[in-house]
Amino acid sequence: MKLKSGTVGYVELIATSIIWGVTYVLMKYSLSFLDPQQIAFSRFLIAALMFVPVLFLTHEKYGRGELLTLVILALTGVLLYQLLFIWGEDGLTAANASFIVSFEPIFIVVLGISLKRDKISWTVSTGLILSTIGMVILLKPTALAQSEVVSAILVLLSALSWAIFTIVGKDLLEKHNPLNVTGYVTIIGLLMLLPFVNFGALALFSLTNIYLIIALLFIGILATFAGYFLWFDGLKKVRPVTAGTTLYITPFVTVIFASMLISEPISIATIVGGSVILVGLAVTGIRLRSIQSR
Repeated sequence: MKLKSGTVGYVELIATSIIWGVTYVLMKYSLSFLDPQQIAFSRFLIAALMFVPVLFLTHEKYGRGELLTLVILALTGVLLYQLLFIWGEDGLTAANASFIVSFEPIFIVVLGISLKRDKISWTVSTGLILSTIGMVILLKPTALAQSEVVSAILVLLSALSWAIFTIVGKDLLEKHNPLNVTGYVTIIGLLMLLPFVNFGALALFSLTNIYLIIALLFIGILATFAGYFLWFDGLKKVRPVTAGTTLYITPFVTVIFASMLISEPISIATIVGGSVILVGLAVTGIRLRSIQSR
């Protein structure tokens, strides 16, 4: 049985959210050895090297306005999102950072409605409300200390940046191959990151810690090369609001893997909150299937 385009897109987005949930843990681990700029640069350097041959195989032409859009996407989805998030995560636990960045769907909804690019049905609203309740349950036992407020604001701003990235990217994907768009955004973003890393980039070529190298390869290949493509490809097939809702699964994944890999505590609230998040995702999926059946 052949799956419909929207269903495939929804699955791609959920897979991406799971990958990024693990990524936040690996980024927190990597911060013990590298500074935030080095981590951001390394992930896009790895991804850019993989995208170079892809761009030759999926060659497309862009108008001047579309080239500007690519730059905006690189600015919001690479430079600002990555640096703001990693700078913020450096002062938070992986779980807290993941919880806060999960405000992305709310920003996506607000921007989508404000720009009249999206509408909210009662089923999507229900899914969004349930997922938000799940996130609140997860946040409750992790109250921020005063010293963490600045870090929390940086992560929150990164969530806003990603929402802009998602809304702006939707239009470009109507006309272009997601793989090609992702490739150009990755390379342009890498160039934007270069001034921030400076000579720190050279240290990346002399790493000897095998666990750190594996973490960076995961972040570069799965989270960036595959993750950004899956996000764009899924976004092309579903509405931004639906895409944003899938991000609620990310903190649940982060908490589980943070407990397993870097010994961050896990609680009953995590399980309950994560379960509610999954129910919210399921409700959104029901709406998606009803649209496709018409």
